[in-house]
Amino acid sequence: MKRNFLYACLIALASVGFTACESDENGEYGDEKIPEGALPTTEFTPGNFEDEPYAEDAIKVEVQSTLEGNPEFSSIELFGDGHYLMSGARSNHAPQKTVKAKREAEGSVSVFKKRGTKRMATRANEDGTIIFDNGSYSYGTYTREQKGVYRFNNGALLDLRKLQEGSSTVVYTNSNGVKSTVYVNYAETENTDWTGSLCRSWRMNSFETWHYLNGAYIAHGKQWITNGVVSHNIDLSPAAQKWDYDKDDVLDEDSEFCYRVIFSTNNTYICFYMDHTAEVAKWDWTDATSGTLHFWDPYDPDNSDWQGYTTVRFKGKQMRVYEDYSGSEDGFSFRMICVNTLTAGY
Repeated sequence: MKRNFLYACLIALASVGFTACESDENGEYGDEKIPEGALPTTEFTPGNFEDEPYAEDAIKVEVQSTLEGNPEFSSIELFGDGHYLMSGARSNHAPQKTVKAKREAEGSVSVFKKRGTKRMATRANEDGTIIFDNGSYSYGTYTREQKGVYRFNNGALLDLRKLQEGSSTVVYTNSNGVKSTVYVNYAETENTDWTGSLCRSWRMNSFETWHYLNGAYIAHGKQWITNGVVSHNIDLSPAAQKWDYDKDDVLDEDSEFCYRVIFSTNNTYICFYMDHTAEVAKWDWTDATSGTLHFWDPYDPDNSDWQGYTTVRFKGKQMRVYEDYSGSEDGFSFRMICVNTLTAGY
């Protein structure tokens, strides 16, 4: 979303020239006025949330070597809401490829906005398991049969009891009853008040954005979801017409709205979109005490076109995620502010 806006600005600026820039600097369209609530509060306090039902079971194990059998996964992550994410054993997660040239030029880096790819299309199996990217990931539900033993919705069984006793092995029995014993890596996570507030399942309520060019307000857009239906509203200022800026530059299509997000204590987050696609990304705290975090593509971590920084704030059962992007080119300045509002719960 950030580069989408910046790219559009640069194209408009190049076509209009510097004379128009000077008129904006003289205040023809007014100053940059940020509405109340568009920027995060100075104070950051953890949210007041109950633990999810499987919060204590949340863990991620990564296969290192095999003792017996041939495991069908390279990693398994258990989320606190009772869902799991399995990464396939032979997955080759190449950096994301763009769908078409326009998207490649415009890009998209807002934390819950799509990267413009087809790789993560999903399908649902009869047992309710959701498959990402032709088997690269499996996503479903699990239950705790006893401490350290988890049954997946497809019938598979994950036994972590040896791991919990100090060993580095786990036992996995797939849905056909084939057992594998594997050495794994796993990370102990420190579930602080900040991490405990963030790391859970979230329902997206709305996405709101404001655009500015050379200190002038250009556009405002909002998308929201009600009873599974996404609606939107876009307002353009008189300055937008001056810069040849239209509604397509403000919001992505409603089908690309992220309706559900999961953050995990193992620094994974997943976005589920209305068009039946999903994306897996990574996050970490930049400064947990101020609520700022960094997000990036786990399979192309050096890709500066898909990473960024956000600020989170909690209130009641809600979380707001704030993004504030700005840039300049040849004396022109542009800024985009975004606010994502989410509610805790599946």
